[in-house]
Amino acid sequence: MRRKTLLKSIDPETSRNKFIKGNKNFIYLINKRLKWMKKYTESKQNVLEFGSSNCLSKLILGKKVICTDIKNNKFLDFNLDMNKLIVPKKYKKKYDVLIFNHCLHHSKNPIQVLENISKKMIKNNGFILINEPETSIIFKIILKIFNHEKYDDNIENSRFKNFWYENNSTGKLLFSKIKSNDVFLNKYKVVENELSEFFIFLNCSGNGVNTPHIPLNYLFLSIINCFDNILVKLMPNIFALNRRVVLKKL
Repeated sequence: MRRKTLLKSIDPETSRNKFIKGNKNFIYLINKRLKWMKKYTESKQNVLEFGSSNCLSKLILGKKVICTDIKNNKFLDFNLDMNKLIVPKKYKKKYDVLIFNHCLHHSKNPIQVLENISKKMIKNNGFILINEPETSIIFKIILKIFNHEKYDDNIENSRFKNFWYENNSTGKLLFSKIKSNDVFLNKYKVVENELSEFFIFLNCSGNGVNTPHIPLNYLFLSIINCFDNILVKLMPNIFALNRRVVLKKL
């Protein structure tokens, strides 16, 4: 029997309120995960986010972002299952940018999702912007302690049912062996592939949940972020908690 998880389900309203009401730790993390996307979205019109939930991307990247998720809530533009890609008629167009912010590992098969998106949704030369958890040693320990989702680094097990679903190793399995300018799935050019985050993530106070943290101002958060960058660069297999990837449709 699966032991009880120590984390509650993520509540989109809780995370939005935390951002709007000024939790600096949380604001810093969300800005770190989304603000870099502006250089890919600011001159584009058709931008859609999968698994948006709290739709904070619209607050950071602008109102043009179409927020979707499989579960309905008042912040979304419409419901969309990345596994089926049934898009309402008025939104049925080729997109310039698609965003996956810590949601690709919730798909039944991320490779199939990215292949289907290439056929059905994204324009040639369009971008896919991805943040995914990175299953470093520290992150694996965190997942075991909190019993929150799972991970499996062994790609040989991908033949098993539900291997990919909630597999926090998705980013590592798909992208750890490819570099910038490599071609992925014969459909995309890899533009960026970088690791980041440690204390900034651990001390963020949680996304949609409230976890213990030390409140800090932006100066200290910036200093910690610099320290994180050093740790991740020197020992990525131990400390990295996030992988950032940009794909460009060929």
